[in-house]
Amino acid sequence: MRNKVLVIDGKRWGRRLADAVKRPPLGIVPWMRRHTHVVKDEPARLVGYLQIRDRHCFLKLYRRPSLLRKLLLLARTGKPLRAYRTGLVLAARGVLVPRPLTCVLVAEGALVLSESMSEGGDYCQLWNANPGRETLNLMMRGAGETIADLHAAGFTHGDCKWNNLLWSEERCFLVDLDGARKPRLNRASRRARDLARFVISAEEAGVPKAMLEEFLDSYLHRSAADRESLLRLMQPHLRKLRGRHLQRYGVEPQPLL
Repeated sequence: MRNKVLVIDGKRWGRRLADAVKRPPLGIVPWMRRHTHVVKDEPARLVGYLQIRDRHCFLKLYRRPSLLRKLLLLARTGKPLRAYRTGLVLAARGVLVPRPLTCVLVAEGALVLSESMSEGGDYCQLWNANPGRETLNLMMRGAGETIADLHAAGFTHGDCKWNNLLWSEERCFLVDLDGARKPRLNRASRRARDLARFVISAEEAGVPKAMLEEFLDSYLHRSAADRESLLRLMQPHLRKLRGRHLQRYGVEPQPLL
């Protein structure tokens, strides 16, 4: 018995992934726990890093699919394939996201394999490691530029918390594109929410206001947005997100904006 894979898109890397999962143990979940460096293990998702053909990769399992979701995947739609295709579009437009390599169907759900960075980490990890003010300012500016590029491509991310931003080779990459959309309505408000979510993470981390300004100035310069209009659009999202934080943790971070 071996783990079976049905390639939905990305045939070459789909075959390489299929070869990799032929190794025991049987079952994608135990296989990932043995052969990948697991970074997220949730009821709906299992995420880990691994190497295939000497390439650093990021593997995400969308777990527990219903029959309907499996049928949607076979019909070349559904959340995993949508996130995979969004990544392809953004990478082609020069937005810094890990390039998707393949999307496959397995017994436990759907797997999406993407390129990964060989060094660096997410913004929470690096902030806690205290890499120095110069690096942190670069990270703030890099985040502003990458989010501005995402918005210029017509997309919003939906969850720009620091765990979903990776810093590698002095560049900021956006990950977890499950909520990324190309909105037809309320585009300005949705873009403002992306920025507000980043700000909330900065407030949680205790970022100095001057350092946050590096992020905002970088975004404004890249996007040519109007500062006052943008801040006005961000305020309702900031209030809502701060209230959610207070409800969940019992404390409210010190507002920066």
